[in-house]
Amino acid sequence: MPPRLAHRKSRTGCRRCKERKVKCTEERPSCAACARHGVDCEYIENSSLTVNKAASVSHQPQAGRSPSKKPSPAQVREQPAAASSSSRSLSEHEATVSPPSGLDVPYSRNLSGVIPDDLRSQIELYLIHRFKSSVSQSFPSAQTPHLKDIYVWHATEAAFDHPYLLNAIFAVTALYLCMCQLHKLHENHAVQLPKALQHVDFAQVHRTYLNIAVSQERDELSSLGPHNADAVGLTSILLSIMSTCLLSDAPVAHGAEYSPPMQWLTLSAAVQTVFQEAVPYLHEGAMMSYMRASREPNLTDTDTLFHPNNTVPFHSILEFEDPDSPYADQPETKAADGEAYHSALAMIGSIFNAIRAGEPKHYLCMRVMAFGPIVPKSYVTLLAQKRARAMVILAYFMVLVKYLDSYWWFQGRAEKEILGIRSALPDRWQWALRWPLAVLANPEYAKSDPATYYRDISLVQNHAGVHTMGPVYSNGNTPSSSSSHSPYSAARNS
Repeated sequence: MPPRLAHRKSRTGCRRCKERKVKCTEERPSCAACARHGVDCEYIENSSLTVNKAASVSHQPQAGRSPSKKPSPAQVREQPAAASSSSRSLSEHEATVSPPSGLDVPYSRNLSGVIPDDLRSQIELYLIHRFKSSVSQSFPSAQTPHLKDIYVWHATEAAFDHPYLLNAIFAVTALYLCMCQLHKLHENHAVQLPKALQHVDFAQVHRTYLNIAVSQERDELSSLGPHNADAVGLTSILLSIMSTCLLSDAPVAHGAEYSPPMQWLTLSAAVQTVFQEAVPYLHEGAMMSYMRASREPNLTDTDTLFHPNNTVPFHSILEFEDPDSPYADQPETKAADGEAYHSALAMIGSIFNAIRAGEPKHYLCMRVMAFGPIVPKSYVTLLAQKRARAMVILAYFMVLVKYLDSYWWFQGRAEKEILGIRSALPDRWQWALRWPLAVLANPEYAKSDPATYYRDISLVQNHAGVHTMGPVYSNGNTPSSSSSHSPYSAARNS
């Protein structure tokens, strides 16, 4: 866990912020942190201001566990009468500022404090309607003839027999509506909410249903078999889409320390594991059709995904050495670290090659979404340590995200991460962000050769007294980046 910035201790903060040892804004009835995570906010010194305190105390320690009897979709609610009227009324201001991401642990299953009881049926009906009419049509699978109906029909029908799939549908649709509120999406994603729902905080709705879906699917794995493999697989795909929005929430613009998006990578890996566990039980049905039609792009050909030539445009990133790094004197780990960096950049390079080869964007989207599940865990560990090279590599991945931000779940993510990384990188590494920053200004620069941005890097290194492990492009020559010579194109043309 990276160290937190020092802050003034709060003596009157809420119970949750005190337990987490973070600064509390002390707002009533819910502080900013609790509102952001969609959880109950309890103030020890004045129980009358707590939101559903009795239910929170009695249920939260076991909130991550499903009851022994599996609930029906209509039964996944808790004590609506116990919620205060203030917690059930969501202001327009809250709906505007609440961020969309964040899983709460233990998993919060309290819908009564998020959705007014008299609006719940309307909200869930609207979420199903919007999922079928808008959200499912935005998925990459909608561009594939054999898959375009998999979520419009197959998933929604299966959801009524599998509550975790239904709650995942609610969660992803609420996230879609939240993103539409936060970002001015293009006309295809324009959403005019019904008047009755215009003040609903869909960010909190998303988080609550997401927590329920994750908890329920986890419990379902104990009885995984042919009867539920399709639903588990479909749920996992929805969770993988939502995981891309679980990026860092640190308000870097206000001086907070940048934290890498570890929750996204962790959830992505977990979703991939669940999906793989479901595959052996698949029968002829929606998921089997998905598996057949998903052979393009080929994300199982590790020889192509991690081909050494994929890293050629990024040699400067691999070769740069900073003697002031706290890890510079650890040669016993250098080989293993280098392999992790090389593998992560190779996968990024495979997507970069696909972009330059003109691959359709829905294929590129599938590649980008596969990064989290496929990237080596050793790289994730280095990123968690906030190693400079690891953060630069993440910025390069965000270049690909920026190129594809016409997909609503990518909106604003590249800007947040790249600018956050810039705030955290040592001065000697700032040169490495030239390409990502250029792509933020013009996404078409994602097709340009990154090496051309670093032709003078040897001068920067020499001026700083820094050495490299190999040659750098100081003579104006850059490695061949023609798409016709990339391993990706060779595989396509063979």
